Amino acid sequence: MDIKAYCKMCGKPYIKRNGKSLFCSDACKKARIKQRYEAEKEERKAYAKRWHEDHPDYYKQHKKINPNYERDRWRKIRGSKEYTRECPICGETFTTWYPQKQTCSDACSRIQQKIRKKRYKRDYHAQWIKQRYGSEEAHQQYLAELEQKKQEQKDRIRKKREATRKERIIHGECVVCGTAFETFNPRQKTCCKKCGKKLQYARNDHRIPKNQIIDKDITLEALYRRDSGVCYLCGKPCDWNDKNHNVTGMNYPSIDHIVPVSRGGFHAWNNVRLAHFGCNLRKSNTLLPDVEQIIPKNAYSEKREPVVQRKQTFQYSQDGELIAVYVSTADAERKTGIKQKGIQNCARGECKTYRGYIWRYA
Repeated sequence: MDIKAYCKMCGKPYIKRNGKSLFCSDACKKARIKQRYEAEKEERKAYAKRWHEDHPDYYKQHKKINPNYERDRWRKIRGSKEYTRECPICGETFTTWYPQKQTCSDACSRIQQKIRKKRYKRDYHAQWIKQRYGSEEAHQQYLAELEQKKQEQKDRIRKKREATRKERIIHGECVVCGTAFETFNPRQKTCCKKCGKKLQYARNDHRIPKNQIIDKDITLEALYRRDSGVCYLCGKPCDWNDKNHNVTGMNYPSIDHIVPVSRGGFHAWNNVRLAHFGCNLRKSNTLLPDVEQIIPKNAYSEKREPVVQRKQTFQYSQDGELIAVYVSTADAERKTGIKQKGIQNCARGECKTYRGYIWRYA
């Protein structure tokens, strides 16, 4: 049942749905609480004012008015005796009213506290040594014996490692620079990281097909050392200094294949020779007739006849009528004037037509 009531704050009528509610809204409730707080605050202030008027001499002995209140109180209790001492830390003389004070300032007091802690640790350690070993000399003797045992154990381990290392050690020669080195890895071919990077670069040369690589340890430095730095084409020495940053000169050494890789030659020691960069460019991939007169015939590697890859090519119109048949895509280019690369792409199915024609392999 709804009950009609009046708000205790604003006096407006409202429907009282809860039997304990006294206000029509939360705003009136908060305003009432604030009003009561302000009234209590004013009441406390009035009470303090009346109390100060009734006790006028109370705060004359208080700390805020007399900052030396505690000092004066203790002087009355113990007497006004003043002590003059010398600081054990800095050596300065100071006066104090406290008989237990030993230092002149807080900084000196902290230093004295650290010294006391160190002294306590030292005395405790000395007492512990005396209880366990009997004396300091016995403790030092024990430490010396322990150190000697540790050193003997280290020596035994070191001798054992050296013995096993001598058994496993392998002597090798760097395939790049020719320097002798010692290693524990039987597959190691180079003496340092620099030579290893050069050998890795030679192995990863993508200009040579992997199926034509026989000797993977061929490097320019090793070839230069084998051929004594002389170009086999012109007979003149090669120059390492003929290089400006990454640009090589015509007298810089290079690796030349007697039977070119493009003609079936293999990347093998018996098929490579040292040549000038310029001589190598002029030779290109041709077989010089006087090469056999300069070097013996057995220097040639196993020859492989190049396989000519020809695919019969058909030309169709867009309606599917056969126009012509060619021996290869190169033959189609020569006869039609259409680029060979486009014909090959269309024949492989990468595009439907090329230049208005359909191209297919046989």
